[in-house]
Amino acid sequence: MSKVMNHRYKADPQESYTLPSHFYTSEDILNKEKEEIFYKNWIFAGHAEKVDVPGKYFTFQVFDQNIMIIRGKDDIIRAFYNVCPHRGHELVEGEGKKAVISCPYHAWTFHLDGQFNQGRAVDQIKNFEQKEACLTPVNIEVFLNFIFINLDPNAKPIREMMPSLEETIRTKIPEVENLTLAKRIRYDIKGNWKNVIDNYLECHHCQVAHPEFVKQIDMSSYQINPQEYYIAQTSRGKGSCSIPGDLDMASDETYLSLWLWPTLALDIMPGEPGIIIMYIEPVSPEESIEYLEFYFMSKEPTEEGWESIKYQDEVLTPEDISLVESVQRGLRSKGYTDGRYVIDKEKSSISEHGVHHFHGLVLNALEGVRTS
Repeated sequence: MSKVMNHRYKADPQESYTLPSHFYTSEDILNKEKEEIFYKNWIFAGHAEKVDVPGKYFTFQVFDQNIMIIRGKDDIIRAFYNVCPHRGHELVEGEGKKAVISCPYHAWTFHLDGQFNQGRAVDQIKNFEQKEACLTPVNIEVFLNFIFINLDPNAKPIREMMPSLEETIRTKIPEVENLTLAKRIRYDIKGNWKNVIDNYLECHHCQVAHPEFVKQIDMSSYQINPQEYYIAQTSRGKGSCSIPGDLDMASDETYLSLWLWPTLALDIMPGEPGIIIMYIEPVSPEESIEYLEFYFMSKEPTEEGWESIKYQDEVLTPEDISLVESVQRGLRSKGYTDGRYVIDKEKSSISEHGVHHFHGLVLNALEGVRTS
């Protein structure tokens, strides 16, 4: 085992150590994650409403890979590498609408389905093959109106990787396709992307760090249930106290959070139908961007919706960011290398088996062997 990949992780969480600190600070590790995780797995790109009519497009970045997502005249949403096959110039910027895709460099043009249209003087190119001048497609899946892309053309579909996920979501929000983006917030975090996910996948810290949250949640009912490529966290509401803004969680209602490998999380709160999406974009070994997107049945949130946004933005997220950034500083300490997981056989709120499961997926991707 190379020094950079050295660790004491074991498949048995009760015998295992966490990922060592250099996994959260090393440029070499991040470069390997880029190739083996981010270029080979489903990455959330946005909502299908961004390309609601033919010709609408937007661009999306996965590290240095620029992707164009566009709806064709046949109403199919496709993704392509945002690069002209002639000389490599980027084709489009930002978002907009096109009747035909035209390269700003030499004016080669392409149909909305990526097929070559025309290019000046191509008839002078010996043995020119139009099929070689088409845009290079990127694997795309529209899942419950959410768009995911995968740079691996042979990737398994999301529904195959996570077979019970759609049913789980529809049980909570049958009308999920009717949701629309109401608010998007960006947070710059001084922490490794895995550090952010680690914090999300356990509630061991909730009693200490999230006092308003635990006023609403019956922590004795809290359960963490890993599936192969996603982890569900559920609990009942107390129905007796309320967080700021009078967001009361009735005792017969449940909170559901779903983390999807590798960087997406969905929170479905009790009350009006809605989903809070959190996704993480790595910037450097010790920097990440966190996005929160709030989806409701209307572009203009209700009073309850605005209170949820306010609580997430002003209370819960700042609490978590403070924890993550403190851990990131601690990971630089010569006094820390790795730690142990607290494992509760009941899979309760104090258990860290969800973090262990996530670490196993990371190592499986980087080492190419099953670790859990």
